[in-house]
Amino acid sequence: MLKRTMVTLTTAVLGLSALTAAPAQAAPMAQADPPTGCVTWIEWIHDGNSHYYGLGKVQCDTGTYQAKVVCHDLQSGVGYVAYGNYTVEAPEVAAVACGPGNIAKSVHVVPA
Repeated sequence: MLKRTMVTLTTAVLGLSALTAAPAQAAPMAQADPPTGCVTWIEWIHDGNSHYYGLGKVQCDTGTYQAKVVCHDLQSGVGYVAYGNYTVEAPEVAAVACGPGNIAKSVHVVPA
């Protein structure tokens, strides 16, 4: 009985000391530098019997990034944003396409 009480008391004291100890400070995450020297452009796409101005591309001198394109649906008149699926490192080209038959209004760099 005394042995069980001592084990319970020791466990309680150790548990409290763990709760009152200061939490360890996490190391700050390294922040990547934003992409610099970026060029954006829009290209024509051939899809079946259709051609449309809807492929946005981005190329930067430095950094890691994705492409984002602002699209316009010609049938409904609604605008929307499409993001690229892949992150690339400079000087690779990041690209994203609007849906078939829709046009790209502008292309933007998204830092990764």
